[in-house]
Amino acid sequence: MTERPPSSGHGGGLATTVLLGLCAGVFGLLGGLPLVVGPALGVLGVAASSVIRAGGLRRFPSLALVPTLVVLVILAASAPPVASTELFAGLTGLAFLLWVADDPERPAGGGRRAVPTIALGALGVGLAWGITLSLPGRTADVGLAGGLLAAALVLLAVLIARLPQVSLGTGRNA
Repeated sequence: MTERPPSSGHGGGLATTVLLGLCAGVFGLLGGLPLVVGPALGVLGVAASSVIRAGGLRRFPSLALVPTLVVLVILAASAPPVASTELFAGLTGLAFLLWVADDPERPAGGGRRAVPTIALGALGVGLAWGITLSLPGRTADVGLAGGLLAAALVLLAVLIARLPQVSLGTGRNA
């Protein structure tokens, strides 16, 4: 018995797929591609990934990520450097991480379990967007500030990951 029976106790729900498709569609709408091409490309990439994922390729489960990643690269490369496209690029990236966490091969609730991990990325998207809106100047200046912010967040994440876990009940290290 190599196949698992269909169960509602596994992840891969429709909600994360719809969220990712919606974010990719809006990102495509705001991007530099023609009006219909961008959103259609975003939604079709997510749909292709979902079909590959539902097909249950046990041998190459990461293959399901490829269509969405290719579409996100195309949309990001064609997007103009304005605050709205940067916001939806970040939101689409976060929705993609949530979709990846909601894997159908794992127990249900992967998206909820991934929230603390994705929250740091969401904080980075929020801070970068806030800095983009608040800093007057050229795009290069904003890009430099965003790069420094991203480096600081990565360094903070590494430092937090190395802290010892403290149990709240006893005050001892776990």
